[in-house]
Order: sequence, then structure tokens, then C-alpha cells
Amino acid sequence: RSLYPYQKTGGGQIRLGQVKALERLGWNITTVIPNHHLQELTIEGNLIQIPFNKRYNQRFTSILERLGFYEDYLDKWTVNAFDYLKDKVRKGDIVFATSGGELGMIKLGSLLKNEVSCRFVVNFHDPLNYSLVNNQKLDNKFHISRENQELNYLGNSDLIITSSKVNQSSLLSKYPQLKEKIKNNYFGYVKKINIERDERSNSNKLRIAYVGNMGTLQKPEILYEVYKKMPDKKSIEIYFIGDISSYTPLQDISDSNVKFINFMPHDEFLDFMSENIDIGFVSLTSDYLGACVPSKIYEYINLELPMIGALPEGDGMEIVNDNGYGVACKYNDLDGLLVAIDKFTDRNYLNSIKQNLINDKELWNMRSRIKEVDFLLRGLVD
Repeated sequence: RSLYPYQKTGGGQIRLGQVKALERLGWNITTVIPNHHLQELTIEGNLIQIPFNKRYNQRFTSILERLGFYEDYLDKWTVNAFDYLKDKVRKGDIVFATSGGELGMIKLGSLLKNEVSCRFVVNFHDPLNYSLVNNQKLDNKFHISRENQELNYLGNSDLIITSSKVNQSSLLSKYPQLKEKIKNNYFGYVKKINIERDERSNSNKLRIAYVGNMGTLQKPEILYEVYKKMPDKKSIEIYFIGDISSYTPLQDISDSNVKFINFMPHDEFLDFMSENIDIGFVSLTSDYLGACVPSKIYEYINLELPMIGALPEGDGMEIVNDNGYGVACKYNDLDGLLVAIDKFTDRNYLNSIKQNLINDKELWNMRSRIKEVDFLLRGLVD
């Protein structure tokens, strides 16, 4: 089970965490995923990998999706998966269709429900890509409307679980007839780590770290732009942890107070953060992404790290600000972010935020959060 091939990213950790958390609550789970590497069916324990045929290049099928020739870039895989599963799924089963933005898994769940009358749950980790979320779209690239497809498959479901109240609200607004089905559940962090209270190494500098993907949706360079505006740069040290090799905005920075560290094994990463970092920085730079809660927020809670956020309005900003876990500003508000860093130079303020995290930490444990999902699922079978 530890060899799930999708567990390396933050989203992958969440998906694997959900499987394990539900198993601990007594659910018997078989996981089905596309295999992008081997062109043969692979079964290892309760993990089934169905080949994504390389003849159907993902970039090409994504173009066909945009133009409306395919409902989803996974369409061919969905058909193959349905043909394999239709004789194995039983009426008493629950198909728990998890989507990170694609429609294919949701479509597969709906097809299986039509075939065998099983129960069908849609589990949105992110909104459906290029669907409208509060009348906003992911970007300006052309894509046919997905609302008819979305309504078609969601309408066939027995339960819809979102990962943000913004997406929940958007779906309720678009499809009020599905009101009773649409629920929200925050993931929380996957595995609790115990922090020794005196574990962080002493430093006169305030150490702020950005961790994760280096891309245009996150624009981690915002942290550097704010740092440059600081009147006393010597009191600040910033870290970028991740792969910057393909991200030019960070490649020409030369400053002794700016550190670059490549990805580390997860346990090593946790040790480094708990010993060396005072503040976690999190950023998303699109209003549409207010419907997403960055998994980093949960990880920082687990690490008991106060946060500075450069975020759109939405759940992520509310979790940080409303619970006193740090300061989150609109992603383009550099002056607000500058004030936030200045506030954290007061160690009393920093420690008060840290105490809030310590007090609330167990509330965000996935073992606690998943009980909401367990309750909803048991409502389908009782």
C-alpha cells in the first residue's frame, strides 16, 4: 500500500490519506487509477491500475476535450475501466469517484451506477476544470462549456462532497435541485507529527519558507518581492523548497538571506521545517482558485507553523485569518504582506499565533475530519 504511485504530491498524499483513514474506520476499499507507465493491467493487493493507452496522447486528448469531441481527456480510459469493472462492482458497493479537476472518474462512477445500480459518490478535491465557479473560469484558454456534462453526472450521484465551501456554494448556486446532496469536508493533515516545543534552532532571524510547486499559479516569487521591500532585510531569511529548474522567476536571485533547497524525502522535510522555519508561506494567484484549499495550509497546521498567505478570497484565506493561524492577504496586496511580515517580527505575536495552532491542531487531523465523510457514507448504506 505504501507504493501507491500517486502519493508524492500534496494532492497524492491527501488521496492516499483518505483511503487509509476510511480503512481504519472499517471500510473495505479497492482503489482504481490510470496507469500512465505500463500498458498492462496491474493488480497489487487492493490497488488496480488500468492502462492509459499511450496512443491517446494526453495533450492531444486534452485538445479534443477543449473542442468538445471528448467529454474528458480520460474518455478512452473511462471506457476501458468501465468494461473491466462492470462485472466486478456489485449493487451494494459504493463507487467513490475522486476528481482532481478531471471529469473521467465522475463519468466512470455514473456509468457504473447505471449498469449495476450501485451507490455513486462524487468526491471533488478540486472543482471540475473549466467549469464555472461563481461565474469564473480557470483561465482564458478556450474550452467548451462543461456545465451540461457536470449536471448530467452530478445529477446521477447519491452524494457530492466538496473540499471547499466556495465550490460547495458555487454548485448550490448552479444546481439548486441538488441541494440535499452537496456537502463539504475539509481534508485536514494526513498524519499527526509531534513537535518538541524547543525543537526549533535559535536564530535572531525570522525564517519564512515557501514549499511546493514553483509555477505561475503559485508565483512563489511574491515572497521575494515582499522581502525586497523590507527596510531591515538582515532580520529576515527566506527559503524556497522545491524544484526551480524550470521556473525562471526564481533563478537569478543572488542574496545570502535567500536559500534554495530541492525536494527532500517527506520525513526529512518535516524534520527540517520543525527545526529551522518560523513561518510557512502559501500562495495562489487566481481568483478562481479561491475554491481550492492548498494542502500546504494543513501541513503547516500539523507543523504548528504560523502562516503568511498571498491568496484569493475563499476558504484558504478564511482558515488562516478567522482561526488566528496567521495573516492572509489578497495575492496582489504586497503592502499588506509587508505589514504581515513586520507583525511577525514581534516574537510575542508569533508565539500567540503558534499557540492558536497548538490548541486547534487535533481538529484538523484527517482522522477527525474524515468522520464527517464516514457519517455521510454510512447514511447511504443504512
